[in-house]
Amino acid sequence: MAEKKWENQLMDFIKRTGEELKRTGEEIKVEAQRLMDEVRDPSRQTKVKETLKDLRDKATAMTKEAGDLLESAVKKVEGAFEQDKADEAAPKAKSSAGSTPDAEPAPASKPARKAGKTIGKKAGAKKAAATKKAPAAKKAAPKSIGRKKAKA
Repeated sequence: MAEKKWENQLMDFIKRTGEELKRTGEEIKVEAQRLMDEVRDPSRQTKVKETLKDLRDKATAMTKEAGDLLESAVKKVEGAFEQDKADEAAPKAKSSAGSTPDAEPAPASKPARKAGKTIGKKAGAKKAAATKKAPAAKKAAPKSIGRKKAKA
């Protein structure tokens, strides 16, 4: 008897669920058809196209402006860096030109190196690598961040 009651409850649940699924399916079908009609409407298509074009134009303008601002910031930093180098070089030139006994020595720009135990090929390889890097750094042109110039 308990099995019959359970089977009846299960069958009722399945029927109710089936009916709900049918209604939900019909609602989805009606909504999908409505959306398809809206998408196919020419006035809506033109409105969407105009909106997308406007967004694209705004994004292009903002990107260009951001690139210009970034490039000017980089130039300012490079200028400040060059000015800082020039300021450091000026006191060194003055102190070497007019050395007086009571003048204070210029502070060292690099800390003193620790004495290491490099022997043989390692020391030579480090020295060779250091000498190879220095000329390449002088020859490298400063890179700018931003738009690439069109090739002629």
